[in-house]
Amino acid sequence: MNQWPNPIHPPIFENRTFNWYRVQLLFYLMRYKSETLTYVQNTIAQYFQPPLIDLHHPYIAVYVRRSDKVKYKEMCQAYTLKQYFDLFDFDVRQANVTRVYINSEDEQIFNEFIQINKQKQGYYKLLSVNATRNVVFASFNRMTKQQRGKIALEFLTDLFIEANADLHVGTLTSNWCRLVDGMRLALGKTIPYYTPENRYLMNTRKRR
Repeated sequence: MNQWPNPIHPPIFENRTFNWYRVQLLFYLMRYKSETLTYVQNTIAQYFQPPLIDLHHPYIAVYVRRSDKVKYKEMCQAYTLKQYFDLFDFDVRQANVTRVYINSEDEQIFNEFIQINKQKQGYYKLLSVNATRNVVFASFNRMTKQQRGKIALEFLTDLFIEANADLHVGTLTSNWCRLVDGMRLALGKTIPYYTPENRYLMNTRKRR
């Protein structure tokens, strides 16, 4: 920064915000290699029918974060899946959106969805992929290199699906949701995501 105290921006970028530059850098750093994109597309083809994600629009992506975020007081509470659905149910019905992609480290979330959808007379059509659950930062660090590689590919698959969703529902405290939100902004998706949290908590206590 000392070299350019008064940087000159090309006219097309003059009115861009700091957040815009941040997400462009994020998008560049997270760009998929061709073999990674092939893996993601093959995974989607395996679990989605029809096998192309573009054929499932419009859909809404829901990410539910719990476990260690609650344990370490970064979240004031764990929210039920119903609390997430209550945020957007009216809006998606108005827009005739029936497909929903659900992602969470908590494997019980899919049982919650079954119960919710029964109450809603089967309105929602579930999109999901078979992925490893109960993975958090601490457990990820304890894995072998090979295990981490597998989980990373699963994460990148989730990221691709959530970033391409027409609407996004997430947990404000989740770093993952902020990553997805940044990727979506870089893709031109400017609608803020739904979240049941009304404040962001940060606990700087060192984790064991």
